[in-house]
Amino acid sequence: MRDIYNLNVLGCKRKLLIATTPNGIKIAGFNPVGDMKLLKICAKNLVKQIKEKQIECDLILTTEFKGLPIAQEVARKLNKDYICLRKEPKCYMGNTTSLKSKSITSGESCYYISEIEKEKINGKNIVFIDDVFSTGSTFDAIINFSNQINFNLNACAVILKEDFIDWNKNNKSPFIYKNIPVFYCGFLPLQNS
Repeated sequence: MRDIYNLNVLGCKRKLLIATTPNGIKIAGFNPVGDMKLLKICAKNLVKQIKEKQIECDLILTTEFKGLPIAQEVARKLNKDYICLRKEPKCYMGNTTSLKSKSITSGESCYYISEIEKEKINGKNIVFIDDVFSTGSTFDAIINFSNQINFNLNACAVILKEDFIDWNKNNKSPFIYKNIPVFYCGFLPLQNS
């Protein structure tokens, strides 16, 4: 049997398989898609944190795929619309703008936004939502994207903060990444292989 990591986030206990990424880092395979109990509890917690810090939010932004369900739950609780950057351009998107990103699980990715969504996001206060924050590479791409298409990136909110060490054992959220608050619900350890 493969190695298992026992996750406990806000009282939700899950067994996660340990996997090795292409670059040799061991991760616990976290996939919140379809886990409605976890998504609802985490969305409620993230919304509370966002409101407590009085983060201005006109729209939620996320990327395909695993960030989409938590973004939808947070957007619903905040009564805000959300925009999902797509992994492939579709014919109905019109003239798309692309964004390159890199993650420890998927490697290099490219995301696309439609011309209508690009207009909708322009000048708005945005909270970026994802499932996990680990190296910050996806969020770095979103920061660059905010400069490219002109929106205010006010915060990031994720279910889990993934790292080699739990730098904040008191689990106090947010932590600050490049002057932007990152809210999270739980910690997930990374390990070298």
